Amino acid sequence: MTIAHAPSGRAWWRERWPWFALVALSAVLHLWQLGDRSYHHDEAIHAQLSYELAFEQRYRYNPTFHGPVLYMATAATFLAAGDSDFTARLPAAAAGIALLWVAWRLRERFGGRAAWWAGLLVTISPLTLFYGRFLRMDIPEMLFASLAFLALWRAARGRRAAWVWFGVWAGLAFATKENAYVTAALFGLTLLLAAVGRGAGRSLRDGLAFATRHGVDMAGAFGVFVLVTVSLHTVGFSHPGDWFFPGKAISYWWQQHTIERVAGPWWFHLPRLAQYEFLIFGAATAWMIRRGRRAGELERALFVFGLLSVGMYIYLGEKVPWLGVHQLWAFLPLAGAQLARTMGPHGRWWSRSLAAAGLAATVAATISASFILEEITPAQDRVESLHFVQTCPELAGFAREVAAEDAAADGPLHVSASGQAVWPLRWYWRRLDVRWALPRPGDRPAAVVSDPESATAVRTFIGPGYDELEVPLRAWWLMYQGDPSAGEIARYALTRVPWTPVGSADVMVFRRHAAE
Repeated sequence: MTIAHAPSGRAWWRERWPWFALVALSAVLHLWQLGDRSYHHDEAIHAQLSYELAFEQRYRYNPTFHGPVLYMATAATFLAAGDSDFTARLPAAAAGIALLWVAWRLRERFGGRAAWWAGLLVTISPLTLFYGRFLRMDIPEMLFASLAFLALWRAARGRRAAWVWFGVWAGLAFATKENAYVTAALFGLTLLLAAVGRGAGRSLRDGLAFATRHGVDMAGAFGVFVLVTVSLHTVGFSHPGDWFFPGKAISYWWQQHTIERVAGPWWFHLPRLAQYEFLIFGAATAWMIRRGRRAGELERALFVFGLLSVGMYIYLGEKVPWLGVHQLWAFLPLAGAQLARTMGPHGRWWSRSLAAAGLAATVAATISASFILEEITPAQDRVESLHFVQTCPELAGFAREVAAEDAAADGPLHVSASGQAVWPLRWYWRRLDVRWALPRPGDRPAAVVSDPESATAVRTFIGPGYDELEVPLRAWWLMYQGDPSAGEIARYALTRVPWTPVGSADVMVFRRHAAE
């Protein structure tokens, strides 16, 4: 008789200390100066809607602003820790850190070393870190979708309790962002391609046998999914008319796709994936080439799913940088497996050198994107292509100064804001006494923000005694504009100096003299 012994304390620590180090690294990267970057237009909307939910109990699902989960999580954070630029981004940051839990669970299939390398890659990925420090739904949706796939894999292998978790995680993914519909469609297409590869007759027999064995569990998972999604979209059934949320979501986002509201060339995502995620895509591809016919069904499915994701977002009409997050995550386990072998005892010197160079370049890109060039402004001669019509620090600095002055004043400051600057000012000035329009004749607000074409009217209404300045509100750099030479492309890759100017939309700011 063999008696199994629990691992000794030293063995337990030896296995886990690298993971503790990863968690510490991820926490530092996600939380360091989290509230400092200027709030993007969308971030300000998400923060303000969360604020209204927390303190006014006002929220209703609108597919324009995506699912309710981020708003509920952010509102809960406000109630627990106060509302600030830092706390508003905490749920997205927490989701980014929690992706390490997904990597940890990969040990069962890919082994401890491959899982750890996958965890390192998701920690230092420029895309996942940048948008893990950003008040958007993409990283939380990536987390829930990943956990749903893990639960489904475990359920298919006989873990009955995993079916319940599959319903929970899938429900949270669908209630976070509508990309979950795309993910589900791609998953179905991946299964269809796998069935064709195995043969129609065999796949049909296997599918029927699977459904027979797991039919009850699958029905239970679907029931959990419905309970989670409906209760969240209806806000605890307080808006029962929103029970058919898929109809609203699909019709709205299909319309956005057809009109190409945020248009761009078909190759919009490809330069960014090459610029930032070359290591993940390169290592995953190398792993699949090396494995060849020996690759297991899960490995092939992940690779095919990843390729289909890239193809789908090439096709979809909405072209924004954060959608790159949804194109890379299926490649992470494969890339981790390749790096585990390369950096292990069987790796060759040239392969290790290449991987080390890729890791160094990835770290440099991550630090630049999230901590050095994390802001965009026409006053700066370098820019990261991850920015997308980002609020400029000049406007955000002014807004924060006025908010700080209001907090220190005996009574509320009266200010005026109109035009393009209403967002992000509705978030920055949420506690101020704000007229969200041009000042009335004779008004003497402490500060005024308006579009440049309204400056003459503002001067007439408020009279003398103000300093005024034109500042950039939002700036952008469009990679697909211009006709860069090979040298200019190489210069940008190495220095982030763009080949066309940074564009901006400006506003006028008026500050009343302190003596008044």
